[in-house]
Amino acid sequence: MKYLFFSIVLLGVFQLQSQSETSRQEHFNLASSRLAIQGYDPVSYFNSDAPIKGKSQIKLEYEGVVYHFANAQNMELFKAQPEKYEPVWGGWCGHAMAQRGGKVAINPTCYKIIDGRNVLFYKTIWANALTNWEKEIKTTPEGQLIKTGDQFWADIAKSK
Repeated sequence: MKYLFFSIVLLGVFQLQSQSETSRQEHFNLASSRLAIQGYDPVSYFNSDAPIKGKSQIKLEYEGVVYHFANAQNMELFKAQPEKYEPVWGGWCGHAMAQRGGKVAINPTCYKIIDGRNVLFYKTIWANALTNWEKEIKTTPEGQLIKTGDQFWADIAKSK
């Protein structure tokens, strides 16, 4: 009886983990290989002058999302605090998320660290969402934009 109870609990844990990973994969900005940030090292946004492309041979899967790292040290830093280094809002454009809850692709080299969180932005030769964000914070406090983006993301993350 004790083993049956343990097996049922263990099965439930695995099922929840699987649902969590599936939900993350559905909502995160990922390549078909489940690769996040187009292969850029998530730690490099915090400890380098500019984001660095990770190496495919130095990779880690975290809750169904694959990350590449520039070096083993960055991978270990990520393992210790993944919530610190993962981009916010599933790696979608910060401006679009804060404005309307939009899932808009990003340019992994266009970003801003805000209160210790990596916010990524859409950027092409014609448009730069980070520039729009900077204009917007002149009239809307940045904290309010973050709060609104967090609310939109929470709603998206709950949906199936």
